[in-house]
Amino acid sequence: MKAAEAWLHTAVPVLLTLLLARAVWALAAVEVCARWLWTSGHRVPAEPAQAPWMVVLLPMLREQAIAQQTMAAFTALDYPCGRAAVVVITTERETSARTRHRSRLADLVTESPLAAGQLRGLFPAARCDEVADTVNTAPPADRLWVLTELFNAEPTTAEVVSAIAAQRLGRLPPVHLHQPDVGGRKAGQLNFALDHFPTILGPLGWSEDEHGHDTYAVVYDADAVPDRRTLQAFAAAATTHRAHTGTTPALIQQQRLPLLARRPFPTGPVGLLLAGEWVYQLRRSLGIELARIRLHRFLATSRLPEAVRMWLRPMVYAVGCGMAVHLPAVRALAGFPEPMEDLGTGHRLSLLGADLTASTVAVLDEPYTEPSGLTNLHALAFTASARPDRHAAAVAHLPAAISCPAKAVLVAREWADEAVWLIGAPLIGAAVVSAWWAGPAWTAVAAAGVLLHGPVITTRLLAWASVLHSAVAPPPCLGPLPRTEPHHPAALIAASPLQPFIRLVGPWRLIGAKATGRHRSFGKTER
Repeated sequence: MKAAEAWLHTAVPVLLTLLLARAVWALAAVEVCARWLWTSGHRVPAEPAQAPWMVVLLPMLREQAIAQQTMAAFTALDYPCGRAAVVVITTERETSARTRHRSRLADLVTESPLAAGQLRGLFPAARCDEVADTVNTAPPADRLWVLTELFNAEPTTAEVVSAIAAQRLGRLPPVHLHQPDVGGRKAGQLNFALDHFPTILGPLGWSEDEHGHDTYAVVYDADAVPDRRTLQAFAAAATTHRAHTGTTPALIQQQRLPLLARRPFPTGPVGLLLAGEWVYQLRRSLGIELARIRLHRFLATSRLPEAVRMWLRPMVYAVGCGMAVHLPAVRALAGFPEPMEDLGTGHRLSLLGADLTASTVAVLDEPYTEPSGLTNLHALAFTASARPDRHAAAVAHLPAAISCPAKAVLVAREWADEAVWLIGAPLIGAAVVSAWWAGPAWTAVAAAGVLLHGPVITTRLLAWASVLHSAVAPPPCLGPLPRTEPHHPAALIAASPLQPFIRLVGPWRLIGAKATGRHRSFGKTER
């Protein structure tokens, strides 16, 4: 009885108050940051006053279907030609995987019908539906032959990229690097490119001793479509930051907006949940990632006492699609960390108190349109974020601009965020269900919190999606870009309170696999 009273009269009011406060903060952060991104993007200078060296890094794995469009977009960016290069990094892991997968073909054709999801890893994600349809429509006796022919005819990403790079069609020079099969993930491909900077930029007159202090490595996903002013905006952000602080920012983060509709969402409940995750990704990009960078920037230049800034300073989540890292900073970190080059870089720079700032133009990429890729992403993100103490240990030998207690607060805050990720939604859900018995006032607080945190923010994000998509000016070689839109907006808004529970699947599935001793490896996160 005492436990029930403590729950209704203490725990429920506290949890519902936190829900309402979090909802108000999230709505305010989304509105403020979306408006800042919209208004600031119109003020990018046509020519940067100073043009830092920019090296765009595009790691690719099974990206044959979009390599042409991606390279065309990035080599067409507006920037002084002698101060930037576009580097595509392919990997021999793709060829090694093809050799292993060849033995699976005979087993796959016994499936009737063959599902597109079963072809992931054998073909680019964009091609799996087409290949599955072709095999399913072939006579049973010919299915193995048809699948084998399609498999053999599929060029590797390295072959496609090599042919495109030889054409040199854009403003900026393309460079193709091919990494040996040494394992690892995206971070390994990026670090392979870092080792080749003298080869990449040497023909442009660059040397690290002379120009390294004015060089940025700019990281993207292969499915991204940039604003044509992207590199100009990075240069402007670096120049503005130096003018205000006297220091060069270690990280300039461009906001990733999942508004590029190359593939539609599935129909039915699965499509509704995936569309909800798309809205949540947009919300996170604006209300968490951009909000934290802007808060970090404000605190770094404010006159607040360090004791106050220590408790307000956020752990910044870098995103590896539009992440420009100062070359001396990434060298000091000994390269991009595994397993996620972006979260690890953001955590380590945050723990060093490095200068971080935001770009004023956004980049478009694709939302997740199938559940397994989304689950894999959440599990991988949880793995990368769950041990901030390891990131702290990795940079403990480096000079930091913040104190040891401030680092400890950042580590503790990240652990608290991970705990909220795992148990926050079930606890808040239980509190909302219990609100009726806690009293009419708490019922009203619960209703307000749920409405603000779900339907109201979702409605505003759907409105902002159109505005922010139109603000991105793609290179002219691409033409108009399709915008992500849900099939049934009203149903998406109504189902929005359930979305926090969807994000639990990946982490809890990972924890369950480890608890039962099952090996859990991470491959490419397919969209």
